[in-house]
Amino acid sequence: MTETTLQAARILRITAFYVAALLIWEGLIRSLHVPVWLVPAPSHIFEVIAEKNSIMLFHTLATLQETVLGFALALVVGILFAIGIVHFPMLRDTLYPTLIMFNSFPKIAIAPLFVIWIGVGIESKIANAFLVALFPIVINMIMGLTNMDPELLELVRAMSRSRWVLFWKIRLPHSLPYLFAACKIAVSFAVIGAIVGEFISGRSGLGYLVLSANSTFNTPMAFTALVYLVLMSLALYGGVVLAERLMLPWYHREPAA
Repeated sequence: MTETTLQAARILRITAFYVAALLIWEGLIRSLHVPVWLVPAPSHIFEVIAEKNSIMLFHTLATLQETVLGFALALVVGILFAIGIVHFPMLRDTLYPTLIMFNSFPKIAIAPLFVIWIGVGIESKIANAFLVALFPIVINMIMGLTNMDPELLELVRAMSRSRWVLFWKIRLPHSLPYLFAACKIAVSFAVIGAIVGEFISGRSGLGYLVLSANSTFNTPMAFTALVYLVLMSLALYGGVVLAERLMLPWYHREPAA
């Protein structure tokens, strides 16, 4: 079978699975007469999407902005931290244990402190997204910069004594697959961080919308917000995958059919 045929078969399987799941969900809700305030049927969710699409998009864009800014900040700071930890023993002995200590804190307990320190605006949500996305980027980047073939390092050192040549030509390219693996995790964590921030002090965003809908038992609205949240998260993850394919075409491997 050709690659195109395999891809079409995979898409067909995925589509059939989710269509069947929605039909079963709809059938169970209707046959068991489940109240809409408890669990809405997919048809109720689609009705909310049709009626409130502009409102949902407004809140989705708010959460998207918080997530992207927090993730971008974590990406820049995480790369710089990893480079510093690998190349400077003082940072390795001080900054690295500090990051591990901060990562052990429950993030939801730190979120209210950001409101006190930064305020109730978008900055506290960005800080939450940044905090939860930072650690996987730092850890994976350190692994990519250090987990290398010793013989290759010795060969490069024999050809050039410059640490910068070793970094730019060998260490950095070798670390990129590790970095993209971390980004796939971190971008999902950034979404969680932004949502937690909206739970604490949000006035807009999908997290705020879920909390507001739950307070009035508007379960269809809450489920609709979750649908938009999932779609946004998948789009962000897909963006990372696309960037990886464009920047590392030599590393991309298709999963088994």
